[in-house]
Amino acid sequence: MLKAGNILFMIDNKGQVDFIIVGAMKSGTSSLAFHLSNHPDIYMPESEVHFFNDDEAYEKGYQHYLNQFEYLQNKIVGEKTPTYSYLKKCPERIYDFNANVKLIWIFRNPVDRAYSNYWHAVKRGGEHLSFEKAVKLEEERIKQDIWKGYLKRSKYIEQVKRYLRYFDEEQMQYILFEKFIDSPHEELNKVFEFLGVDSSKFEYREEIRNKTVIPRFKKVLRFARKYFGKGYIYRVVRKLSLIGKAPGYPDLDENLREELLEYFEEYDKKLKDVTGLETEIWH
Repeated sequence: MLKAGNILFMIDNKGQVDFIIVGAMKSGTSSLAFHLSNHPDIYMPESEVHFFNDDEAYEKGYQHYLNQFEYLQNKIVGEKTPTYSYLKKCPERIYDFNANVKLIWIFRNPVDRAYSNYWHAVKRGGEHLSFEKAVKLEEERIKQDIWKGYLKRSKYIEQVKRYLRYFDEEQMQYILFEKFIDSPHEELNKVFEFLGVDSSKFEYREEIRNKTVIPRFKKVLRFARKYFGKGYIYRVVRKLSLIGKAPGYPDLDENLREELLEYFEEYDKKLKDVTGLETEIWH
């Protein structure tokens, strides 16, 4: 296992971050974080922190990061930012911060995740192509914009291997989204055991977080984002575009689904070999 040299930052004795949900995006990370934060022995900030992926935030140093947390007696501290699994610079940065941190992964059927990721981009005014065209052009588009990598972000094995260059397998907890949805109590108990907290203290509350809602005025939203950035005008247009809209998006074409499942098959087999997860349920 390769180790990175530590970057020196001045931090006080305020505390430490014990675990991070690193990914994957659109795989139930928000719901998982919601349930973990409801355990009386766990503290997590409500929002994603985006420290290790954001160069500007990272340059402010570790104390800036630690200031995002509350340190309460007898509580372990964690956060959730699924961008960390996707960007290559994050594993080494996290290792430099805390080589002993525990890392939690949740993986979803890679086609479903990619499709949900696409509609998330549409929701935010960042995508104008059809999903079929977007994935066919992904190899070229991603050279200009890494966030167009809907398929690439579902190649989980590539991301896990990057982290295994720095962290031991014992520091990783892997979850299947589908099992989490079907048996939330069982999967959460595994996470609680991994984190070293008493599962008997936890009271389950039924809730699904971060559902995708498709904006009513997609073209107007894209225009606002292109010409005004993500400032006030964009936020107003987005808010108006989502008022009264129910969650959900169109079903994926079955022929395209089968084509993409075949595309991911080898990646998913390798993920099973490394993690032991039953990825065959996706195929």
